[in-house]
Amino acid sequence: MAMNIFEHIEKEHREVEGLLEQLSSSYDRSTYDRLNQSLQAHMKAEEESLYPAMEGQESEMIQQARREHDEVRQLLQRLKQEGGAQSVLSQLTQAIEGHVQKEEGEMFSRARDMFDQGRIEQLSQRFEEVDQRVIQQIR
Repeated sequence: MAMNIFEHIEKEHREVEGLLEQLSSSYDRSTYDRLNQSLQAHMKAEEESLYPAMEGQESEMIQQARREHDEVRQLLQRLKQEGGAQSVLSQLTQAIEGHVQKEEGEMFSRARDMFDQGRIEQLSQRFEEVDQRVIQQIR
């Protein structure tokens, strides 16, 4: 049985948190590349599956989430430019932690109320497709 979209997103959140921890103890380029690849694919997949599906009813929440993604993209770029500066890494970590809490707390429970099983399966499939596509592009 494939993971549903919520399980998939949570699994990727945990992976990202693990990579952030690794980077905070010692910064290296290959760990950064894995983090960047993982986050770019993850954010794009959310933006092309869950977010548009929720936008109509939860436009404020989704706009906020999109802004947070933009912030994460900017911080990822800065982290690379500044060679793993701890100050940038801690900003990135805070931005991601806050975003993850809102998604796994508020957003998921709203989405579960909003969608039936069939729709959740569609969104899960869409998330998976985009996630894989972006990972292939970045490699």
